[in-house]
Amino acid sequence: MKSSVAIHTGALSAFACGVSLLALMPTFALAADSPLTQAINRLTADTRQEREIRLSDLGIDAPIILGSTDSRRELYLPVPAGVPLTDASLNFDASYLNGEGGRNTLMLSLDGYPVSAQGLSEPQGNASAILGVDKKARDSGSVRLGVAWSSIVSRVLCEDERAIGNVLRIEPDTRLTYSYDASLLQDVGAAWTALPGKPGIMVAPGTVSAESYDAAWRLGVALERIGKHARILPFPALQDSVDLSGLRIPAELLAIPAFASLNGKGSQVLANPAQIGALLMLGQTPNVQADLAINDPQLLKAVNDALDALQSQIQGLDASAVNAFTQWRAQHINAGLAATGTDNVRLALLGTRPVLMIAPQATGKALALFSSAWNSLARSRQLTVSEAQLPLSADGRVALSRLGGNPGAIDVLAKSDWSTSFPLGSVAYDGRLPVKAVIDVSAAPGASDTDPVASLFLNDYLIGAQQLVANGEKQRIEARIPRYALGSTNVLRVSFQRQPVSDRCLETPQAFPVSVLPTSHIVLEKTTLGDDFSGMAARFAMDTQIFVPQAYLEHPASSLPQVISVANAAGVSPLRANLNVSADPKNSVTPDKPFLAFELPIKDSKESVLVDDQGRLRVNHKDQLLLDVHPLNHLASLQVVDAGSQHGLVYRTLGADAPRFAKQVLLNRGDVAILGDNGTLTTFDTQDPSGSQLIDNEEPKGLDAWRTPSLLWLIPGGILLVLILLLAGRNARRNRQ
Repeated sequence: MKSSVAIHTGALSAFACGVSLLALMPTFALAADSPLTQAINRLTADTRQEREIRLSDLGIDAPIILGSTDSRRELYLPVPAGVPLTDASLNFDASYLNGEGGRNTLMLSLDGYPVSAQGLSEPQGNASAILGVDKKARDSGSVRLGVAWSSIVSRVLCEDERAIGNVLRIEPDTRLTYSYDASLLQDVGAAWTALPGKPGIMVAPGTVSAESYDAAWRLGVALERIGKHARILPFPALQDSVDLSGLRIPAELLAIPAFASLNGKGSQVLANPAQIGALLMLGQTPNVQADLAINDPQLLKAVNDALDALQSQIQGLDASAVNAFTQWRAQHINAGLAATGTDNVRLALLGTRPVLMIAPQATGKALALFSSAWNSLARSRQLTVSEAQLPLSADGRVALSRLGGNPGAIDVLAKSDWSTSFPLGSVAYDGRLPVKAVIDVSAAPGASDTDPVASLFLNDYLIGAQQLVANGEKQRIEARIPRYALGSTNVLRVSFQRQPVSDRCLETPQAFPVSVLPTSHIVLEKTTLGDDFSGMAARFAMDTQIFVPQAYLEHPASSLPQVISVANAAGVSPLRANLNVSADPKNSVTPDKPFLAFELPIKDSKESVLVDDQGRLRVNHKDQLLLDVHPLNHLASLQVVDAGSQHGLVYRTLGADAPRFAKQVLLNRGDVAILGDNGTLTTFDTQDPSGSQLIDNEEPKGLDAWRTPSLLWLIPGGILLVLILLLAGRNARRNRQ
């Protein structure tokens, strides 16, 4: 009996041990994976992306100054729409001056919710703060930072509490840092709006095709139009130098020769394709951190060749790890590069980063799709865009809401501004130019009997102003747009000013709302286009030929930034332009429509600005030499020329090195501009060096002003005649008496 019990107990123990072993089999199977396989699996599962966006990335290069009694500013920092954020924080970098004492208060809010308030009473000091940002997904695609600054100096009877010595200074280094799961980013429209301030455009290595070059400059100009500055990233090639500073390589991957050779510091020259594949797999160097990519066969071949070489090294080292690498490649590379067709726009992973893959032939349609008119419909990871166009105005009126201006109400205590900006090429077409601004506003009544004033500015020129009837009803302000105020890029600003009132300090001054209404618009009319930059921007709005030499395609990293910056400044429409590549830079090109030419001779053209390879610059006006200077370098000239029956712009580099545009190029009135690293250095008009054509035709000229009789002389003459008649009547009455 005891023996049977012992046997039964032993069987149960063996069974329990077997069950325990079965339960542990997944653990043993996992442990059976090699360290290299486990490291690759971790890379496959890691889709976490870290981002940092600064105010300087949004084009805010100078500090923002807030003063007066009550100043408020809202700043929008882009994030992926509809995707939760992790480890998000906002570093508010600011300082203050308190020269006149009083009570200073700084309040910060995120998405409308107050999160920080502090009193600042020292003569000067630090006003910086670190704000935690909640994880919630934002459908708007931005984190809204609100800054409210209040400075009050108590004076007798409240004659004036404004203090010019009490100001807040917000630095461009203010930044939002966050991370998110790239696998949760689901549609191409959200990916477009979430692009960083300096997005990278990846192109094929070496000499790119004309189709890819054409697509890249169009993308770059479209990004400039929404306030972003593109970086051109040719895919790494052999003999390229890469910066390995800060590169973090998992220890298990160092067994692979390609990864081991990259485990250094500083710069290193790429010696074999497997190293390129390793860089793409890690995704930490700037060379592979793209946000958009031109999906052409040359780029796809370069990516596959690099990964094939890396896979060969893994195969020779650890055959069991090849399956893990194949899974990584299928999820992080092949899923994005497998799109077929010529009209595809796809959101995919390229290595570790989410990238918008755009077929060259679909670029124009994709840009129309990403515009404000259709972007809300781009709700898929892959789209086939058969057609997408922007609507044109048929009656010569363009609503400001279509140009990016958001109608709505703002509260005004003392002074507030509403503004919108637009390139001239986005509104001018068919020979039409903006000739009138029509702004519909309404204002609520305030405590003061003094009505608010609305002033209208175009490119900081005051073109109209009106005192408003503060009764909440619509009031229209119409202002003629003078030709000299137009530029290739225009900023229309409405400035509202109220008189703050306090009843002998018994009441606190309050802000009252004013609104810019959706019916506000600009009026276009057909007019004679001038031979200057604004006239060329109007011509470029419809159709343009862009001429570049073949050498530009051989060096896209250096030439594309020039083409993008100049085309954007000139007002070239990325939707209505054609690229022409000249194989021989010495042969003259013959344009048959408005054109923009880079470093090429133009047939039948006479240039006022002459440039040679030694950096010599000559500027002529008719038969007069205005300027002759040399040598110059890191400069370029841009001028309007006539070529037979066509008008266009010609860009030429001064000296051996072209400028590297760190700031946006802006073109004002004139037909010649000298460009440098910081944008436009000077603009002048060779057809009108004295500026006399700025004066209206009806104004008297020179000595004619003394010879031409003016009706103003009739005023004192009429007054004298009335006095004589009165005197004569008085004498007549005296004689009768």
